[in-house]
Amino acid sequence: MNAYFLFREGGANFAYHVSSGRFINMSEPAYDLLELRLAHPADEANAAFLRRHPSRADVLDDAAKLEAEGFFEPPDPLDKDDGEFEAELEGRFSGPCNTLVLSVASGCNLACRYCYCGVCRDELPDRGLMSEATALLAVERLFAAADPDVDVRITFFGGEPLLNKPVIRRVVARCNELAAARGRRAGYSMTTNATLIDDEMADLIVRNNFGLMASLDGPQPLHDAQCPARAGGGSFALATAGIRRLFERGARVTVRCTMAHPAPDAMELIRFFSGFGASRVVLGTVYNPAFPSECDFTEDDDRAFRRCVGEKVIPWMVSERAAGRTPIYDPFDEICDFQSEERHDDKVPAMRCGACHGAMAVAPDGTLYPCHRFVGMEKWALGRLEDGPDIGRCKAFWREYRAATRKTCAGCWAYRVCGGPCPWEVARPDGTFGIVPRLCEDIRAWARQGAVYLNKVGMIDRNKGGKDK
Repeated sequence: MNAYFLFREGGANFAYHVSSGRFINMSEPAYDLLELRLAHPADEANAAFLRRHPSRADVLDDAAKLEAEGFFEPPDPLDKDDGEFEAELEGRFSGPCNTLVLSVASGCNLACRYCYCGVCRDELPDRGLMSEATALLAVERLFAAADPDVDVRITFFGGEPLLNKPVIRRVVARCNELAAARGRRAGYSMTTNATLIDDEMADLIVRNNFGLMASLDGPQPLHDAQCPARAGGGSFALATAGIRRLFERGARVTVRCTMAHPAPDAMELIRFFSGFGASRVVLGTVYNPAFPSECDFTEDDDRAFRRCVGEKVIPWMVSERAAGRTPIYDPFDEICDFQSEERHDDKVPAMRCGACHGAMAVAPDGTLYPCHRFVGMEKWALGRLEDGPDIGRCKAFWREYRAATRKTCAGCWAYRVCGGPCPWEVARPDGTFGIVPRLCEDIRAWARQGAVYLNKVGMIDRNKGGKDK
């Protein structure tokens, strides 16, 4: 792999340093030199550059400084070798685990047109609501596996978790009791459509400082079209009423907005949620390679969304920063981290998320799955709650993921800032993995647009390698 990757985006020239994951804004002559350096030895590239730009010896001087910093050195492998991978795998499954996902309800009171549950779960027998006995057994097992000196955290998921309010209340009470006995705290989070948040549940959520992600897809006409109630009619009025109950109690709420085909105007959505009072917005797109549907984003939708981000969203983000405000939508926070941290010697973690471990999900019937998105996919089951997870299967999950993605990821310039695709997004119904090239291109496009944003807010070196004249 080359030491760096060159690209033009948003009217600027960039070099991405593969080893460190950092971007540099290049002048046009410097960009020209780096292109020559990719194709020719340094001396030949320098001579060819001077023939094209006889008055720009300053660019060569700056390139020499970059060379002294190691910029042109081919990167060491970013992925871990077999021994390092197996050591990380062993460490993950031999150590404590302080987090758990409880899918306390398999069903939902809404019938969202795009919901992945409807295609990967409804074909299986309905598992209904998690019993109190199953939930409390999961709690006991969590505390048995947890580091006693570290807080525990439980995430409630569904379906719609608030269909099972009694079990949520009981779990919170028991976790608080067990955590207090250790002198620790229990933390909670939940993803909900918010339609069932009454005053009692709002009080419990705020009192226990839940991290809350509420699903809301935009203004009423759009949301109701995408998220009808299962019993008929829209769900916008109920969802916004539930969220406002939390606002009234001073809670901060992250909104998850799902964008389905045809692509809506992302900037209009952001402005709506800003006016609504959301503390943070996550914009997700519908694309499920394993279970395609008419709601999936098309490649034209992808392009329209990226165009909107480039032409509208990034300028808005820049203006928010200039006014001293943190944008409620910021898809580039991970890229910002790489600009502010030195990671030159770090390898990419072998396991990019908590699947099969900290993100393991307990289904209502006690079946264990890698994470909440796999619940109901029988080929991906990891065992039963009463017996504990099949650690051999958990390790095989990551070995198989690595085998399916390693060649593609290790040869990709954006691997450091990506870390590899989400396992669920490359999981097939038959229990195997397979790279989805379109998802990879989405990640690379995100990285390129991230460079534009960082450049506009002054977070990357500007014109390194000579200034335009």
